[in-house]
Amino acid sequence: MSSIEKTDFYQNLQVQNQQRDAEKTSQSGELGKDDFMRLLIAQLEHQDPLEPTDNGEFIAQMAQFSSLEGISNLNSTVEQFGTNLQSTQALQASTLVGRSVQVLSDWSELQEGKPITGTIDLNNSSSDVYVAVYSGEGEYLGDISLGQREAGEASFEWNGLDTDGEPFPPGAYQFRAFSSQNGQHEGVEIYLSQNVTSVSLNSGARGEIMLNLSGLRQSVSLADVKVIN
Repeated sequence: MSSIEKTDFYQNLQVQNQQRDAEKTSQSGELGKDDFMRLLIAQLEHQDPLEPTDNGEFIAQMAQFSSLEGISNLNSTVEQFGTNLQSTQALQASTLVGRSVQVLSDWSELQEGKPITGTIDLNNSSSDVYVAVYSGEGEYLGDISLGQREAGEASFEWNGLDTDGEPFPPGAYQFRAFSSQNGQHEGVEIYLSQNVTSVSLNSGARGEIMLNLSGLRQSVSLADVKVIN
C-alpha cells in the first residue's frame, strides 16, 4: 500500500469513527465529557501516522474541553443556587400567612374590628385627593378626604363606620380614588389591604412566589405587593 493510499485509509477510518460517535451523541441530544474524551481518544488512535495530530492542536482541544466542562459545572451551580434561593423566599413568604398586604385592587373585605387600609399613587401634586366608598352592590356610601397632596404615595384608612358612627356589616366594599387638578377630577391607582391565606410556588418558567388572598379570591405575585401591614 502506497503512502497516499495509507493516508486515505486512515483519514476514511477516522471519519467513520467520528461519524459513528457523532450519531451516538445526537441520540442523547448533548455532548458530555465522556463523549468528548471518547472522540478525542478515537481521533488519536486512528490518526494518520504520517501526519499525527499537532501538539498545539491537541492542547487546544483539551483547553476547549476544560472550558466546556467548567461552563457545565457553573450552570449546575447557578441552577442549584436558584433552587435554594427560591426555597428560602417561599419560606420567608410563608410568614405572611394571616397578615394583610396591599395590592392593586378596587375592592377589599371589611372584617369586624379591623379597618381597611390603602395607598394611592400620585404622579402629580393635587389640590384635593379623596377616596369614594361603595357597597359590594355599588351603592355610594361616602368619601374619605385626604386633602391637598404632593406627588408620591398617600395612605388612608377606612374604619367601616357610617356618618352616625355605626359600623357597616362585614363583607366586600368597593373603593375609587380621585385626584383634582385645575378643577378636573381624574381617577388614580389604588392599593387596598387583602388578607393572605396561603403561599404557593408558581410552576411556570419564572417560578414566582404567589400569595393567595381571601379578599380577591385569587393569587398575586409577591413582587406585586405594595405594602405589608
